[in-house]
Amino acid sequence: MYRIKSLIIFLSVFTCVHVFAQDVNLDSLLDAEMSKKTKSEIQYTDATFKTSRLINGHSVETTQPGVFDLKISHRFGTLNQGPYQLFGLDQASVRIGGDYGVTKRLTVGGGRSSFEKQYDAFLKYRLLWQSSGKRNIPLSVTLVASSILKTIKNADATDSLKRNASDRYSFAFQALIARKFSSSFSMQLMPTLVHYNIVPTDNMPNDFYSIGAGARLKLTKRSSITAEYYYQLPNSRFPNTHNSFSLGYEVETGGHVFQLHVTNSTGMTEPTFINETTGSWNAGDIHFGFNISRVFNINTKRRELPDLNATSAKNDKHAGTYTPNETPDSSKVYFVQSTFAGTHIINGQSIETTQKGILNFIILHRFGTLNSGFYNAFGLDAASMRIGFEYGITNRLAIGFGRSTFEKQYDGMLKYRLLWQSEGKRTIPLSLTLASSVNLKTLKSDASDSIKINASDRYSYSFQAILARKFGKPFSLQLMPTVIHYNVAPAANISNDVYALGAGARVRVTPSTYLTFEYYYQLPGHQLPGTYNSFSIGYEIETGGHVFQLHVTNSTGMTDRTFIAETTGRWNKGDIHFGFNISRVFVVKKAKSVNE
Repeated sequence: MYRIKSLIIFLSVFTCVHVFAQDVNLDSLLDAEMSKKTKSEIQYTDATFKTSRLINGHSVETTQPGVFDLKISHRFGTLNQGPYQLFGLDQASVRIGGDYGVTKRLTVGGGRSSFEKQYDAFLKYRLLWQSSGKRNIPLSVTLVASSILKTIKNADATDSLKRNASDRYSFAFQALIARKFSSSFSMQLMPTLVHYNIVPTDNMPNDFYSIGAGARLKLTKRSSITAEYYYQLPNSRFPNTHNSFSLGYEVETGGHVFQLHVTNSTGMTEPTFINETTGSWNAGDIHFGFNISRVFNINTKRRELPDLNATSAKNDKHAGTYTPNETPDSSKVYFVQSTFAGTHIINGQSIETTQKGILNFIILHRFGTLNSGFYNAFGLDAASMRIGFEYGITNRLAIGFGRSTFEKQYDGMLKYRLLWQSEGKRTIPLSLTLASSVNLKTLKSDASDSIKINASDRYSYSFQAILARKFGKPFSLQLMPTVIHYNVAPAANISNDVYALGAGARVRVTPSTYLTFEYYYQLPGHQLPGTYNSFSIGYEIETGGHVFQLHVTNSTGMTDRTFIAETTGRWNKGDIHFGFNISRVFVVKKAKSVNE
C-alpha cells in the first residue's frame, strides 16, 4: 500500500511539473512561431508621412487605389505687409487639385493655381517601399514627373495664349528617397531637375538642379511638425531668388489632414517654389498658409451603413447621452446634442455654441463668381476669406472674433443659448440662442480717407434670435429673425435698421455627411438698392474635431451685414461663388459635457 501511495504522489508531482513546463514551453514556442511568421512575411512600412504632400512639395507617399484625395493649398501675402493688410491676409494664392490612386504604387493628379494661372499634372510611382521581415528594404523611393502650364498673359498686349504655347510649359522630375526611422520620426531627400522650355535670358540654362530635404516629427498621436528645404545647386538658379524653406504643423483627424505652415515661397508648383522663390526670411517675406487634404473612397464596394438609431448614444461622440427618437429616463434631463455640426450653417450662425473650454478655429473661404470665365478658372483667382476664433466660456455662452479680407472687416460676437431642446424630466421642444455681433469696416474709401476720421460711421451691428429644433438624427431646422443696424445709413432714404428673416436646414446623407441650406429674406421696405436675398447650399463632412463644408452661394461677404443686407449676386445671372468652411476645435480646458 505504501508503495502504491508513493507511486501516486510521484506521478502527481511529475504531472504538475510536466504541465507547468509544458505551459512555459508553449509560450516560448508561440513567441518563436510568431517571430518565424513575421520573418516569413513582408511587413511594409506605412505612414512615413501622413499625406502625399510634405508642405509645398510631394512626399514619398502615394494615394491608395480607388481613393481620390482633394487638395486645397493656400498661401497668404507676406507677414511684412503691416497691420492694414493684416500681415498678408488680404492677398491669397490658392491651388485646388486632386490625386487619384490607380494602384497602391501609382498615383496620377493635377491642379490649378491662381498664382500665374498655372495648371499642373503629375505622375507618381513608388519604386521601392521600406519593409522588413522576409524582404528587408531600408528606405522608400518614389519617382515623380510633373508638367506645368503657365497661362497668365504677359504685360504685352500683343501676347496670346495660343502664341508660342510650348514656351509656357515647364517640367519637373524628382526621386523622393525617404526612411521612417521610428513611429515618431521620418526623413526624406528630394533630388530634383526642373526643365523650362524657355528661360528669361539667353545665357541661362534650360535645366535647373536642386536637392531638397524634409522631415516629420510626431508630437502626439494626431499631430506632427514638418520641415522642408530646397537648395539650388551653384550655377543652377534664377537671379535674385532664394532657397525655399518651410515649417509646418500638421493635424490628422479621420479622413482629414490639416496643415498650418510658414514659408518664403508664394507658388505651389515645383518650378515656382523651388526655382522662383523671391522671398527672403531675413527680410520678413514670410507667407502664412494652410493645406487641406480630404480623401474620398470612389472605387470601393458599397458597404452596409450602420443604423445609428440603434447605436448607444455613448458611442456617438457628438450625441451626448441622448438624441431624439430614443426613450429617455423620465427622472433625468437630457439635452439634445448636434442640432447642427458646427457653429455656422454656411454663412451665418447656427444654434450651436462652442462648448466650455473649447477654442474653435474657423476658416471661411469664398472664390470669385462662376461666371468669371475659363481664364479666371471660374472664380478661383479671386478669393475672399474670413479667419476667426470662438471660445466657450460656459456650455451656453461663447465669444468670438474674426477678420475678413472683404472690405477689411473686423467682427466680434457674443452668443448665448437661452433655451436648450431637451427631453426627460424637463421637456423643451426647441432651442433658442441669442447672438449679437459688431462689425468694423476698415477699407479706405479713397486716398484722402482715414480710418481715424469718423470711425464710428464704420460700425454696424446685428442682433439675432436663433430658433432651432432637431427632428431626430436625419433632420434639423432653424429660423433666424435678424435686425442689422448701421451707424450711418448705406443709402439715401434708407433706414439705419434693416430687418430680415433667415431659415436654415440640415439633412443627413450618411452617418458623417449632410446637406445644408441657408436663406435670408429681406423684409419689404428694408432691402438696400441693388441687393438680393442670400441663398446657399452646402455639403458637410464631419470627422472627429473637424467640420469641413463645401458650398455654393450668391454672397461674397462673410459677416452678417455683408451677406444678409448687401448681397449683390444673382443666381440666375451666374453670380455664384464656390467656397468652403473649415472648423477645427482644440481643447483648452477640459470640462464636463451638458449631459454629465
